[in-house]
Amino acid sequence: MTQEEFSKLLARYTRGECTPQEEEFILKWYDTVQASHPEAADESSEATEARLWASLQVKLKRTKKSSFYYTWRVAAAILLLMATGAVLYFANYGFTPAEESVAINNFGQKYTGIQLIENKTNIPHRVTLTDGSEVTLEPGSELRVASEFTNNKREVYLTGEAFFHVKRDTLRPFLVYANEVITKVLGTSFTVKAYKDAKQTTVAVMTGKVSVSTNPEVIQKKHTTQEVILTPNQEAVYNRAINKVTKKLVDVPRIVLEKPTLFEMKYDATPVSKIFEVLEENYGVEIIYDEDILSECFLTTSMSDEGLYQRIEIICKAIGAEYKIQDTTITITGKGCQ
Repeated sequence: MTQEEFSKLLARYTRGECTPQEEEFILKWYDTVQASHPEAADESSEATEARLWASLQVKLKRTKKSSFYYTWRVAAAILLLMATGAVLYFANYGFTPAEESVAINNFGQKYTGIQLIENKTNIPHRVTLTDGSEVTLEPGSELRVASEFTNNKREVYLTGEAFFHVKRDTLRPFLVYANEVITKVLGTSFTVKAYKDAKQTTVAVMTGKVSVSTNPEVIQKKHTTQEVILTPNQEAVYNRAINKVTKKLVDVPRIVLEKPTLFEMKYDATPVSKIFEVLEENYGVEIIYDEDILSECFLTTSMSDEGLYQRIEIICKAIGAEYKIQDTTITITGKGCQ
């Protein structure tokens, strides 16, 4: 976490916009400040203390230390830190990159000139890489990054879980090494879960196109390299026990259109084929059905906050059909409508 990011977190805290995990982070930080710099909490004007207390009291009533005295001192300490730009607490709870060194992955391979970044907190943290790509690293996760990317590729090594938003660069592909899997992209956003002792490694795509393949350097020579191409709302699952990569839809598909059209239409006696077409367009998921059988099926409905699978289930119940998720497609079967 950078000084700027920490200051923004403090600002959110004073506005009452922090999550419970972020609140815990701030309160632990304050306890550290109070222990090492007891005078810090007293260097604020009465007017500012009162204003900050007003914004903090609602939040702090839910904590064990919710007295006026404690709240007043937290507010004062936060004000002092934001005013001076001092960043304390990082050593024990922060998110700081280690010195450049030789990194060793789970399989004993060495990579020189790599910087280790660890998230030792209990909340996700975002890191901006030298190429402009952003990585949101989950608690307990580690990222090893080359100090300087080469002219022909950008490589990082992940243990744990992270969301990547990769800046597009057609001349330098971005590669994520995680357990036995390599994820290769030019510019897109995706999540990788690759915990050291987990039975599976997964890659789920939010936007763009991603190549996921097994890493021949860490898999026995007798196994051939496997590769799948993923598009939005698709996921690759690598089973480490049987060395197999499978491709499927993610558990909770998201709308992928920048400007969704799902809620713009009025579904008044609308052919179900048209509704399926709109769902395909918004989620980027293929829906297979027999147009002739369902040609007489019409629906009057509205789209609310349900997810894709819930919407499909509602439609199927209305027309007496069933659906099945097969790999990366949804198949609709039914007898039609009369």
